[in-house]
Amino acid sequence: MTITSLDDAAWDSPWRRRPVGEKVALSASLLLTALCTPSMESSSWVSPVVGSGIWPGALLAGIISVIVILGPARIRGRVLWQAMAAPIVFLVVGGISVLISLGSSPIGTVWWHAGVFSIGPVTTAQAMSLIEHGVCGTLTLMVLAVTTPMVDLLTWLRKFHIPDPLLEIASLTYRLIFVLLDTVVTAGEAQHARLGDAPEGKFGGLNRRMSNTAALLGSVGIRAWTRANRLNDGLVNRGFESALVTLPVKRVGSARFKIIVVTVIAAVWAISWSTTGRIFR
Repeated sequence: MTITSLDDAAWDSPWRRRPVGEKVALSASLLLTALCTPSMESSSWVSPVVGSGIWPGALLAGIISVIVILGPARIRGRVLWQAMAAPIVFLVVGGISVLISLGSSPIGTVWWHAGVFSIGPVTTAQAMSLIEHGVCGTLTLMVLAVTTPMVDLLTWLRKFHIPDPLLEIASLTYRLIFVLLDTVVTAGEAQHARLGDAPEGKFGGLNRRMSNTAALLGSVGIRAWTRANRLNDGLVNRGFESALVTLPVKRVGSARFKIIVVTVIAAVWAISWSTTGRIFR
């Protein structure tokens, strides 16, 4: 996966034509649902299973997010998987650190122990809750990330009277990232064509690789400074003061979309309440 994959997917998605506010509302509603709905362990209708870590609201929010991304938004499954790979690895590592308890534990309260390390029902429930909430919460954010380019999101934020200089700095920095990324790729290909990464000498050419990496970073740093100065000169020559206001694309909201979103979110909360016996955590 490249750094531009999410942005490319957002530009190509048919949901880019939807108002940004609708997509933000959908993503935020699913996120709050995943975080605030209770677990089945506290239910009086379901036999408590210590360590199960089942959160029906979070699970349903994650499933709905996947359906929305792969269905109406028409994002390829490969793009979604590549975007979720790094967060999943991070969450699994964090879950393992929560799963293994450090310190003495009373006998009979753990399933496994070795010295000061132990695994029990409490730590298992906490680890499963962490991973489930993390994965489902990330999926709900992907609904917005893979359907809304950053440019559209920054333009939408102007409605909230955020200072124009802050939005312009964020927008220009975001655009400059892709310019510098292209520079890094081009310079790396040039080094590779000149056998700059060929193993030679001790440690398989480690010294050469470190030297080439340092040269690449130095070159990118100088180019970033130069391009930033040129960008500043261009803005000054155009009479830039606080904002470069452009005409936003008019997008008509859909009453049907809003009704469906409210209905789905309400249904998830109703299912969560019926299976756990509570509304909130």
